[in-house]
Amino acid sequence: MIFDSLRLLRIFLFIFLTLNFSQATEIKILKKINNEIITNVDVELEYNYLVALNNDLKNVAKNEGLKIAEDSLLREKIKLNEIKKNFLIENFKDKELLNNILISFYKQLNLKDELEFNNYLQNFGLNINEVKDKIKIEVLWNQLIGQKYMSQINIDEQALKKKIKKDKLNFIDVIEYDLSEIVFQAKDQNELNSKINEIKLNIDMNGFSAAANRFSTANSSKFGGKIGKVKENQLSNQIQKELNKINIGEITNPINIGSGFIILYINDKKISKLEENEGDLLKKMIQFEKAKQFDQFSLIYFNKVKINTIIKSD
Repeated sequence: MIFDSLRLLRIFLFIFLTLNFSQATEIKILKKINNEIITNVDVELEYNYLVALNNDLKNVAKNEGLKIAEDSLLREKIKLNEIKKNFLIENFKDKELLNNILISFYKQLNLKDELEFNNYLQNFGLNINEVKDKIKIEVLWNQLIGQKYMSQINIDEQALKKKIKKDKLNFIDVIEYDLSEIVFQAKDQNELNSKINEIKLNIDMNGFSAAANRFSTANSSKFGGKIGKVKENQLSNQIQKELNKINIGEITNPINIGSGFIILYINDKKISKLEENEGDLLKKMIQFEKAKQFDQFSLIYFNKVKINTIIKSD
């Protein structure tokens, strides 16, 4: 109920502050997702939020941007419906994790603290509490995925240790990549070919980060697909092989990751020293592999929930 009340207040304030009374805009329900709704004002606010996190989205035609925002809200509402079946959002207590994620948000934007982030958000008609509400949804969704799938995450530590020893023999230095991603699904080869063509066309027209906003199902999509710096020895042999084929500013061929496909984009790369401490490197590789498998299970469960969700367009 608290979320619903805040949402209504948010819509009212948006209309009051941003719309001229002589040009009053009618609130229209665009979609109904079980007990949740998406209005045209919700979509405008989500568009502002996505532009705040990824300024490249401003280069996209407004209609395309609004479609991206509507799709983003649809994913959020589907998650929220499922979360409400399992948790009381009002009882959310993991404030430390929330704050750590919030810090990662404003650091991505090169902002120094929460106050500066809030001031930045106000330029888009947003505030820090609205962002915190969105983070809570993602944290609770991840808790739900953890409850359902954590026992199925399987890390072959011996294989990772062998890889570390092999790399130490073969490398003195390694390539450190600054990567962005688009994660997507396809039912068959025809759909895969069609999506690849659509994604590549969108990248050519609007750039990779805007295409990630539009097509990627990963959480990184809100930041234009940016996943940050990763050393090549932390990546699978398959991904290393594909990255070795391309240069800065280019994309890989789609890589099958089990639950879908991933296209990677090299923002930058440099030569870096190989991690000397094998224990530290093993921890990083385990963490990376766990995150990859966790994201795959998240996508699998989301699609399962979506199939059983009643979505109506008005």
